[in-house]
Amino acid sequence: RTKKFAVRIVKLFSGLRKINVDYVLARQLLRSGTSIGANVREGKASSTKRELIRYYEIALRSANETEYWMDIITEGYDLKREFFENDKKELIEISKVIATIIINLKK
Repeated sequence: RTKKFAVRIVKLFSGLRKINVDYVLARQLLRSGTSIGANVREGKASSTKRELIRYYEIALRSANETEYWMDIITEGYDLKREFFENDKKELIEISKVIATIIINLKK
């Protein structure tokens, strides 16, 4: 699920560049949005539970950052709220799953 989201973010990055969204902002979204899945994947190779939790926490922070950049781009470029609607819904669901995993791992 995080991989599909990352692929969507990569495509979105190209679309943002076509509508002249500042490269730095689009790049921040690309970086944080693809980082979620990268950290989840890297966490799978953890040697300890503590290390696994750390990777999931980083993934969750990246998800929060991604939502922030979506908000900045939407408001800064007067884009309709619907522009990121499906992506934001998926991001929120991914965030909830990651948060639940973290809570369960800490028990």
